[in-house]
Amino acid sequence: MQRVTGVVISWSEDEGWGTLRTDSAPSDVFALFSDLDMEGYHALQSGQKVEFLLEDYPRGQDGCVFRAEEVRVIGR
Repeated sequence: MQRVTGVVISWSEDEGWGTLRTDSAPSDVFALFSDLDMEGYHALQSGQKVEFLLEDYPRGQDGCVFRAEEVRVIGR
């Protein structure tokens, strides 16, 4: 796994997941609320800059074959 930077493309507060985009992956990256490294309510907003560990996700989720772990917002 490598730590990369990217941006939040979409986030569903109701479902607790969303997609991120980074130049380090050829497709969007799946992120789950439990992988967010933050205090309080775990949610992201479209357009936020983030850093995360990029992991292959062969079984996929909602069309994503990459997964984010330890997601942190940059410059809160």
